Amino acid sequence: MASAQVTVQKGKRLVGQSLRRTEDPKFVTGAGAYLDDLKFPKMLYAAFVRSPHAHAKILSVNVEPALSAPGVFGALTGKDLQGKVDDMPSIGKASSEGGAEAKEEAIEETIAEDKPPRVLKRATIRAMLAVGEVNFAGEAVAVVFAESYYQAEDAAELVEVDYETLEAVVDVEASIKHGSPKVHAEFPDNIGYHYVHRFGDIKGAFEKADKIVKVKLINQRVAPVSLEPRGIAASYDDGNDLLTVWLSTQDPHNMRDSLADLLRVHPKNVRLIAPDVGGGFGGKAAPYQEDVVVCFAARHFGRPIKWEESRREHMLTMTHGRGQNQWAEVAVRKDGKILGYKIKVISDGGAYSDGATTGLPELTARMGTGVYDIPAYEADIYSVFTNKVPHGAYRGAGRPEAAYLIERTMNVLAAQLKLDPIKVRRVNYIRKEKFPFKTPGGFTYDSADYDTNMTKALQVADYPKLLQEQREAKQAGRLVGIGVVTWTEICGFGPGMAQTAAIAINKEAGITISIGGHPHGQGHAISMIQVAADELGVGTEKFTVQSGDTNMLPWSSMTAGSRSAALTGTATLLSARKLKEKMGKIAAHALKVPAETGMVFQDGRIHVENNPSKSLKFEDVTDLAFKPESLPEGMESTLFAYTAYAPPNFTFPFGTHIAVVEVDRETGVVKLQKYFGIDDCGKLLNPMLVEGQFQGGAVQGAGQALMEELIYDENGQLLTSTLADYMIPSSDTMPQMVWARTETPTYANPLGVKGIGEAGTIAATPVIVNAVEDALSEYELVVENMPVRSDYIKSLIDGAAKR
Repeated sequence: MASAQVTVQKGKRLVGQSLRRTEDPKFVTGAGAYLDDLKFPKMLYAAFVRSPHAHAKILSVNVEPALSAPGVFGALTGKDLQGKVDDMPSIGKASSEGGAEAKEEAIEETIAEDKPPRVLKRATIRAMLAVGEVNFAGEAVAVVFAESYYQAEDAAELVEVDYETLEAVVDVEASIKHGSPKVHAEFPDNIGYHYVHRFGDIKGAFEKADKIVKVKLINQRVAPVSLEPRGIAASYDDGNDLLTVWLSTQDPHNMRDSLADLLRVHPKNVRLIAPDVGGGFGGKAAPYQEDVVVCFAARHFGRPIKWEESRREHMLTMTHGRGQNQWAEVAVRKDGKILGYKIKVISDGGAYSDGATTGLPELTARMGTGVYDIPAYEADIYSVFTNKVPHGAYRGAGRPEAAYLIERTMNVLAAQLKLDPIKVRRVNYIRKEKFPFKTPGGFTYDSADYDTNMTKALQVADYPKLLQEQREAKQAGRLVGIGVVTWTEICGFGPGMAQTAAIAINKEAGITISIGGHPHGQGHAISMIQVAADELGVGTEKFTVQSGDTNMLPWSSMTAGSRSAALTGTATLLSARKLKEKMGKIAAHALKVPAETGMVFQDGRIHVENNPSKSLKFEDVTDLAFKPESLPEGMESTLFAYTAYAPPNFTFPFGTHIAVVEVDRETGVVKLQKYFGIDDCGKLLNPMLVEGQFQGGAVQGAGQALMEELIYDENGQLLTSTLADYMIPSSDTMPQMVWARTETPTYANPLGVKGIGEAGTIAATPVIVNAVEDALSEYELVVENMPVRSDYIKSLIDGAAKR
C-alpha cells in the first residue's frame, strides 16, 4: 500500500492532507484512560450470576450463602428491582409491572410510493435481572457486590438458583415452523417481526424473464469482539442528587437519557462520562441490563460500583451481529439485465425484541437492491425468537447483509448465464445521470458513478493480468479465483439525528473543540482540527479536542453509521464559521474599516480582503474579544459557538473491491492472495484515516468470510465462547492491501463527505466468497455458507467429485 504522508504541506488546505492523529501518543505510550483504569475510594465490584441454561423457569434464587462470603457488601435479585426500575426497552408496549403481558402490535407504514408494507411487531418483557424465566445462556439472574473483583466472582458462585429446564429454540428455520417449541409462551409462534415490502410489477417481471436464478445463503452470527469489553462505573452524590456514570459507550448523551429513563430519574440528575473506548463496532451503542443494575446499586448502596465484562461474558451477552438465512430469486434476461428481484430473510433475533432486532433486518430490505437499477422488487423479512443473546448492531448493521445477498446473487447469476460478472454488473448499474435516485427500498441515493469506479478498480488491480495469472494457475491444476463486488451503503444518519460541536477560543488564542460524538478508534480529533484550522486560518498546534462528557454539550446523537465526518465535521465547520464572522467584525472594528468589510483568515493573521497590509494577528483579535470596551457596540465579549447539525438526506458511499484467493484442492484451505479496494466516500478530510478505516473494515469482513462464527449446540449452549474457540483474523490473514479512490461529492452536507467506516466490512465478505466460488468454478457449485473454513470447502469439493 502507498505510504501515507504525515507532514503538513505549507500553503495548502489542511483538509485533504494525511496528518497524524493527535490522540495517538497517549495510546502508544500506555497513557490512555479506559473504564477498567478507574479507581474510586470505597469502590465495590459487581459480579453477575448468569444462567447456565438457554431456556428455563427460575424456581428460586437464594443469595444468602454469598452474603456471608469474605468482602461481600450486598446482592440483588430481579425481585429486588421490581417496581424500582423499568424493564429493558422493547418494541410496542410490553411491561412486566402490574402483571401485564407482552403485547402484539401490527402497524402499517409506507416506504414506497406504490405499495405499503405490512409490519408485525411483537414486544417482549425483559427484566434487568431475570424473574420467572431465563431465555438465553448467560442471562443475568442476580448480582453480588464485594470489595474486590475476585471476592465478587467467588461469591457469585455461591448464589443458589433452582431452575426447571425448558426446550431451547436454536435453529432459525426450524423456529418458524408450525409446532416448534416457543421462546415466549404468550405468542402463537416465534415470529417477533414480519415485514413485507413490494415495489413495481414483480409478477410481470417474473413472467417476462428468460431465466429465474435462485440462491440460498447463510450470513452467520458473529461477535463484535471489541478490544475492550463492556464496562461501567457509577457513583452517587446524595447531597446533589447526582449520579455520575462512566461507561464504555458510543453514545454518551442518549445513554444518559436512556439510563435516566430506566432508573426513573430526570436526565439532569445523571452525568455520563465516556472515557477512552477500545472499540465499539455497534455493540456499545445501546443500554444493557448490567448498566442499569450497576447504576441502581450505586444509588441503593451509596457506594461507587464498577463492573468490567470478562471476555467470556462478552461473547455470551454482548449483542451479536449478522445472523441471517437468506434467499433470493432473480428474474433476468439472457443478457444479464435484471427484471425483478425477490428476497426472503429470516433474521436470528435472539431471545428478546427491540429496535435493533426489527430495524436491522428492515434496513437489509430497504438496501436490498444495492447499486442496481431494478424495476420490480419484493422483500419478505422475518426476525424470529431464539434462545440466544439478542441480535444487535455490528459494523455496518443491516447493510453488509444486504450487500452480501445482492452481490453473491450477481455472482451466481453470471455463472449460471455464463456471462462475465463485471459485464453483468455494468448492465444493471444505476446510471450516473439518474442521480439523485429513488430506490425500490424508498431511499434517495445522493450521487454515484459506479461505472467509473469499476473502471478504476480494474486498472488499479491490473485485471487482465489477474485473469492471465488465473489461467496459468488452472493449467497447472491449481484452484485460483477472482472475486468482484460493487457495494453501497447508507451513512450519515441522518435527518432528525443531529450531531453537535462547540468551539471556544480563550484570550490567548487557545482553541477547544467539544464534540458530541465520541470516538472509539476512528481519529475524530485530527479531522475536526483540520476542518476548523482551515476555516480560522491557524495552525493545528492551537487546538484541543474533547468529547465524552454530557456536561460539555447539551445533547448529541451517537457515533455510528460513518456519520462523524459528515455531521460532527459539519457542526465543527459551522461553529468555526460563526466565530470567524464575529472575529472578522472585531478585527474590522479595530482596523477602523466598515463592519461589512470582507476579512481574510490566513497564516495566523486576519487581514482586509485585497489589502494584506491592514491586518492583525489572530492572537490580537482573540485578546480584544475579552475586552468589552474594544468591541463593536452591542457585541458580547468572549468567543464561543455551538452548532447542532442534522443533514437533509443520508449519504450513500460506494466502491468496487477485487480479491484473489487460492483454494487447496486436497485440504480445502482458502488463502487470500490479493486484495484491492477502490472506494468513493465523497470528499476526504484525512486520506490516512480513510485508508486506515478501509484496512480495519476489510480485515473484519475477511474474518467473517474466512473463520468467524458463533456456534450453538442444540441446547442453546455457546460452543465458541472464548478466543480459543472463536477465531479472529491475525497478522497473516490479509495480504498486502491496495487502496485507491474515486471522488463523488454529496449535496447532503457542506463538506461533501459521505463516510467510510463500514466499507471494508461490507465489501470483504461477498468479494472473498465470490472469489472462492470462482476458484471452484470447475465444480459448478454455489458456496452457500460462511465462513469458508477448510472443512466446509473440502466437503463441497468431495461432494462435487461424487456427482
